[in-house]
Amino acid sequence: MKIITVSGTHSGAGKTLLIEKLLKHLKGWSCLKVTVMHQGASCPIGRNCGACDKLDSQFSIVSDRKILAQKGKDTYRFKKAGARQVLWLKSQTKEGLKQGLKKAIAMFGKSSGLIIEGTSVLKYLDPDLSVLLVRNDLPWKESAKEIFADGRLSKKADFFIVSDMQLSHNALNNKQKEIKEL
Repeated sequence: MKIITVSGTHSGAGKTLLIEKLLKHLKGWSCLKVTVMHQGASCPIGRNCGACDKLDSQFSIVSDRKILAQKGKDTYRFKKAGARQVLWLKSQTKEGLKQGLKKAIAMFGKSSGLIIEGTSVLKYLDPDLSVLLVRNDLPWKESAKEIFADGRLSKKADFFIVSDMQLSHNALNNKQKEIKEL
């Protein structure tokens, strides 16, 4: 299965919007939302979205349609944009993320391809296409700093750095044919 990752330097960088645009062109593709919980820290986005609720294990794969279909959630937007299947992986630890990714990806067997929203996933995946959205007007989250500092960018993937959503639309239009060929 082909995999596209969409990552960002921080919340609000435009990841979900870009994924919605991609789904308009990638029929039969599914989406995985990935959240690494912020233990012991205050929520970086300042709202109670359920992402950092305590888990009973190192990771949890949310498939409950009532949770995924809540208006305003990224998972709702993915499904509305045409995703064949949507899941949400929540992880408490790095090992949980690694194990959870393996298990979650296996659950998308009938999909044409998979778009994964998350930055930390680049530590454990070698996607076919990797997109990083960058807005320099806000501080970078630690996972974005790490993928640059440690050179963990996929050697196989194309990697785009986008300064704003207007540019990402242009980049998407220029790469549309290549994306469809995935």
